[in-house]
Amino acid sequence: MALTRKKGYSIESKTARFTLKRDGIDLDETKEAFNELVSFYFAVVATHPEGTVKVNEYYKVYEGLTLGEKPQYPLPFDAPSVFRRAAIKKAIGAYKSWKTQYDKWSVRPPRHRSHRPPVQPRSFNFNPVFYAGMWKEDTGDSIMLKVRRDRAWIWMKFQYQSYDFGAEWVKASPTVTLKGGQAYLDFTIEKYIPATGGLKTVIGQSDLRICSVDLDLDGHIATCTVLECNDNGVVHEISRMTVPGHTAHVRRRKRTLGRIARKMNQTGSVDKGFASTIFAKISRRERNEGFRISNEIIEFAHRHGCQVIVFEHLGNLKPKRGKYSRRSNQKRAYWLKGKIVDHVRRIAYQRYVILTARVNPKNTSRLCAVNGVEVWRGNHYLPTLLELCQPYEYGGKCFATVTGQRGSSALNAARNIGLRFLSRRFVMPALAVKKAGNVRKAKSVKTGCDRVASKVGG
Repeated sequence: MALTRKKGYSIESKTARFTLKRDGIDLDETKEAFNELVSFYFAVVATHPEGTVKVNEYYKVYEGLTLGEKPQYPLPFDAPSVFRRAAIKKAIGAYKSWKTQYDKWSVRPPRHRSHRPPVQPRSFNFNPVFYAGMWKEDTGDSIMLKVRRDRAWIWMKFQYQSYDFGAEWVKASPTVTLKGGQAYLDFTIEKYIPATGGLKTVIGQSDLRICSVDLDLDGHIATCTVLECNDNGVVHEISRMTVPGHTAHVRRRKRTLGRIARKMNQTGSVDKGFASTIFAKISRRERNEGFRISNEIIEFAHRHGCQVIVFEHLGNLKPKRGKYSRRSNQKRAYWLKGKIVDHVRRIAYQRYVILTARVNPKNTSRLCAVNGVEVWRGNHYLPTLLELCQPYEYGGKCFATVTGQRGSSALNAARNIGLRFLSRRFVMPALAVKKAGNVRKAKSVKTGCDRVASKVGG
């Protein structure tokens, strides 16, 4: 049963997929009937689009045109009312999607228009949605579904492989998904999450604690630091962490892409489905690595009681020119960085009510987080005076400054990311560093111009 709105809480939802055991039962007829109804109602909606603006009267408008003693558009076959209403919702959604694309095309300048406008879909391949009344007696490993067999609607019992997703999550209407010869039962599950008031409310709290993350392409892909600030704008570093294990993944990905590049040179032509098995293997590894790294970051932030996880806003990364394997490796590294941010935003809020923000990346690697001077970057901690006088260059795992500061360039960037976020509350947040048992307040850090809209989890 779907959750209802409750004051002081927001409702989060996700999809839980279970393998459906059919025992030779064919569900294609049910899917075909659903898509036939969607096609029928799509034509009705396209003919009478005025009903799409009446949010609470969808069923009244379109069932009034197709039901009754003398309907204007008779139904092609009989179907349960809840099954029919699920098809109406899908048809309205498909029509609104087409209408949005068509309106965007129509307002473009003539030189930017495609040769043809977006056309209405001629067929559909939706998976059937089972509203309440189409399913019952869900025990956790078996369920009764109302399906169509031999042009008749009958109740049938199915077994499915489930897992424990937590007592706080509540099941809503399921969808039967047919994919690759397998059948899956996809439940929409919902959960109450205490409302946080958004970033503007959280950042105003006293003793705010955040986890700032610097994402790299290889090596230690994620460097995290926990920063805590008081009401005076003094920032203390509580803990730090690097996520290990990514080097082996990058090495394996490069080796696999090199194999694909050699095969491409041998064949001379690349057809559809070329090396599909190897590409599928790479995709599974990337997906698993994204979830692994995201989980490490989330658990680290939760252990230290962080209210916000902060990333850089890097949305326009493109691979450099070069060989196929090099470009493909960089492209997948950029994809992985984006997936990590998306996973952290969603899972951290659903699991621990931790928000996620992104900040302007300007000068986060160029300036020192302690005193704000420009840094030298390289692969060692002791640069010569001549090297310190050289202009700033990208790359290098270490940094050093003319004032004697040195350390990890990734950790320095993570600190700057956190300070950039805290500059939304304090004019000049300052990082307090410990030295020889004493705590001294560092010079204020140049935070630059940071008025980029943050993406907030929750």
